[in-house]
Formats: sequence, C-alpha cells, structure tokens
Amino acid sequence: MGNKDKAFRRLLGDKRIFLRFLRRFLRQDLPYTIDPDRLSLENLVLENISFLPPDLAEKASDVLYRIRTEEKEIYVYILVEHQSKTDYLMPFRLLSYMLQIWNRCVEEAGESSKRKDFLLPPILPVVFYEGSLRWTGAKNFTEKVERSEDFRGYIPDFSYRLISLREKPPEELLSFGDALGGLLYLSNPAKRENLGDALERIRQLLLSLPSEESELLAKHFLGYWKILTAKEESREEAPFEEYFAFEEAEEMITYLEKEIRKIKKEGREEGRQEGWQEGRQEGWQERNASLAVSMLRKGFDMATIMELTGLSEERLRELSRKTEN
Repeated sequence: MGNKDKAFRRLLGDKRIFLRFLRRFLRQDLPYTIDPDRLSLENLVLENISFLPPDLAEKASDVLYRIRTEEKEIYVYILVEHQSKTDYLMPFRLLSYMLQIWNRCVEEAGESSKRKDFLLPPILPVVFYEGSLRWTGAKNFTEKVERSEDFRGYIPDFSYRLISLREKPPEELLSFGDALGGLLYLSNPAKRENLGDALERIRQLLLSLPSEESELLAKHFLGYWKILTAKEESREEAPFEEYFAFEEAEEMITYLEKEIRKIKKEGREEGRQEGWQEGRQEGWQERNASLAVSMLRKGFDMATIMELTGLSEERLRELSRKTEN
C-alpha cells in the first residue's frame, strides 16, 4: 500500500473528516429522512472491507461506512481513484463491489434473510477522483451494456456519484475553513502554487482554525506531505522547518509529527555519512524503533504504531517486552 493509499485511507477513515465530507459533497445525494447536519459520530460505523475481492485489497484507500438513524440505515461506499486516467469499467467494478456488500448483509442476517419482509440496505456508490485529467467514463451501468435500451427492466440500471477534485477550485476548498478543505487543497491537481507557497497557505490556515480543526489538519498532514513531495518528484522532502518553524504554528504540530520529522531528518543525515541507501535504511530502522518505544509508553495502539513506523508486529512485540522489563 503506497503513501497515497495510506493517506486517503487514514483521512476518510477518520469519522470526523468523513462527516465533513458527507456534509460538503453528498448532502444532495442523501434521502430527506437523513439530515447530515443532525448526524453525529455515533451514527457512523466504519466497516471492515476485507471481505471484498482481492483486487480491492490493493486499493486500501477505499472506505465503506454504514450510517444508522432511527428510521433508516444506508451504506456509503467511497472508491478513491488515484490514477490520472479514467477507468472505463468503473460501473462494472462498482456493481461487483455492491453485490459483495449485499452478500455479506445476507450472510449476517442468516435465516431472517429468507423472510418475505427482508430488504437489502441501500448503497450510495461514490467515486472520488483526484487525477489531473478530466473524467470521461460512463456514470450509468446501462451505458456499458450493448443495446441496453432494448433490455430495459432486465439489466441493472444505476449511477454512481462522481466527485472530481480537479473540478473544485483551490480557493473554494480553502474557503471551507476547516481541516477537510485544507487537506483537499493540498491534494488538488488544479492548484497553481509551488510546494513552498502551498505550505505557507496551510500554515496561515492552521493559524486561523479553531483548535479542534487545527489538530485534525495536523494529524493528517504528514500523509499529504508525502504525496506532495512525490508529485514534485523531489528526492528529498523539503524541510518542515522552512515553513513551520514559526512559534505559533509549531504549537499546533503534535508530538508524534515532530518525532517523525526528526526521524526523517536524522535518517537522511546518517544516510549521507554512511552511504545513501544503506545509511538511510539503518537510520530509519534505529529511529523508528526509538519512536515505537516512545509511542508504546504513551499508550498508542499497535496498529497505529505499525502504520506510522513500518515496523512488523513481531518487532513491535519484541520492543514492547523490552519496555516492560
């Protein structure tokens, strides 16, 4: 799973971000019985998608949410498309995933699924596209079936909701005035600013946000930083200090982010002294182990530590035993 997949998975897997996403982009797609402004985090259930086909396992940025209210329960499946070109089989792919989701619902219902009054939950399929080229694929499944007009009523007829990030002006995203807007601005392929100017705008945004929003933006910032530097084709990531050494912004960067920043810097310095590839790898391993120990002592869960440090579960358990002794 690449940096981009990890970043988007962590972003959309955060219920607070997803709720903002729902209100900003999917409000008009929800039935009138579901008011996104009245939804709380308790109404959202992030589902495990490991039951989906193996090809989706490689797209670990996709998320499936179940929205529960007193009257209704619906699923929102968001397929994040990172590629710059259009996937013309998208309606077919989405149908296959939706069938997998419904199949699991039937399995979980057990014998009750055989009753006459058993109904499958609705699924809202969403494609979140962040490529730089215009999306030109069919949005309705019938468009992918030959002579579909002659077989109406006999083939599936559904559309998916397309959200193309390139169609969202960067200024509009920043005008959201929240963490979601800042993060989508960073990933927007339509923005004209260079890396330094973009980071300066994020610094200014951080200073203007309420504490909850600034902490949320800071939490997901590192994942997007990796995406940005990859897009800039930079061998080394530009130093955070150049943009975030200001005292007021520094206070908003969490302990964890500062530790990761230090790892990157020291790993690169050690790499230059001992040979670029070998030294960098050794520096990363040593510093990642040190960070993992600090995170264990501060109560971070193992899944989060493994994701952020890249350490194996076996290595992490070994460090945990040493910490306890």
